[in-house]
Amino acid sequence: MDLVHWHLNTMKDFRTSESLAPFELGIADQVWRYHRSWAQYHATPLRPLPALAARWGLREVLIKDESCRWGLKAFKGLGGTHVVGRYLTRYYGLGDGCADFPTLRAHRDARPQVVFTTATDGNHGVGIAWAARQLGHSAKIFMPRGSARARVEAIRAVGGDVEVTDRHYDATVKWVAEESRRQGWVLVQDTAWDGYQDIPQWIMQGYLTLMAEEFLCRDRPSLDKPTHVFVQAGVGSFAAATVAFLAHFYGDALPLVVVVEPTEAACFLRSVSAGNGTLFSVDGSLSTVMAGLACGVANPVAWDILKHWTTAFVACQDAVTARGMRILGNPINGDERIVAGESGAVGLGLLSLIMENPAYQDLRRRLELSAESRVLLVNTEGATDPVMYHRIVWDGFLGTE
Repeated sequence: MDLVHWHLNTMKDFRTSESLAPFELGIADQVWRYHRSWAQYHATPLRPLPALAARWGLREVLIKDESCRWGLKAFKGLGGTHVVGRYLTRYYGLGDGCADFPTLRAHRDARPQVVFTTATDGNHGVGIAWAARQLGHSAKIFMPRGSARARVEAIRAVGGDVEVTDRHYDATVKWVAEESRRQGWVLVQDTAWDGYQDIPQWIMQGYLTLMAEEFLCRDRPSLDKPTHVFVQAGVGSFAAATVAFLAHFYGDALPLVVVVEPTEAACFLRSVSAGNGTLFSVDGSLSTVMAGLACGVANPVAWDILKHWTTAFVACQDAVTARGMRILGNPINGDERIVAGESGAVGLGLLSLIMENPAYQDLRRRLELSAESRVLLVNTEGATDPVMYHRIVWDGFLGTE
């Protein structure tokens, strides 16, 4: 069984489209300023792994570690806090931007309570429920069948009303969209469709803070330009927001970007392989330990960005992220230990195979990975499912048994 399938993007043309406009640097700075208005905010660390880089013959390996974001163990809270803030700013009649946290809190009794709702594998739901509660509102969260108990309880712990459905993720998204219309709830889903664009865009804009912390920080030197950036994709919103930021920051001199998906939910790989610009969905059980990436229906706005600016798309078996989790959890020669969950470690697992396994030397050559390469990856989550984390890191579970 091949652990990795990949395809170079023949559609890459650095095209500036309408899809890029909402993610320009000025907007990223505004979103970051909004996040800094929350008392709980602090920038997540960028962790260099010099011993690992030396082992692989690379100049640098850098991990943006989102496992400590907001105390919620995942980057998703960036989108959740921003979308709830943007909606409430408009709801209170405070303008079209995003009022700061103290202003929003001060208005929490000005109008009836809002019920926010979403379908989620866990992390996004935690972010929405936490943000809603912090700002004086409530959240009803729906999860697909098979969701980890720890992720269910994490949503309840921050005040969310959560229900596990008997549907897979994409079917849950469809059902919640219909139910929200019937109940008058505010749907906060991170994928777009006809007639539903504003809220997914606000979520994506929230993710801009992740890169702004490293590239727009005025209190310290900005990050040296990476030569390569590995980003995970579920529906593609995080990947596209990251790529859009880099496109605005570097223009057509941006780093080589590699988008990574689970093999069982590789809608972007399927789409780029077709080579005609069409976005395809993926059917089936979407069975993977990478629950945060188990999405068969992608965000078309994300695709419009990724197809023009991404170098390669790679689909990985669960064993790849399991390898990444173990490497990060067992550092060598003084490197920092990083706790990475199943969706957080797949980029590092892929890089390890590219640099160590002769079967992927062609991909290494095509990506121009060398002694001059600075590789930036994002650990998007910590151990949000502790049971699965220990099964993989302690017991050697590969996600394929």
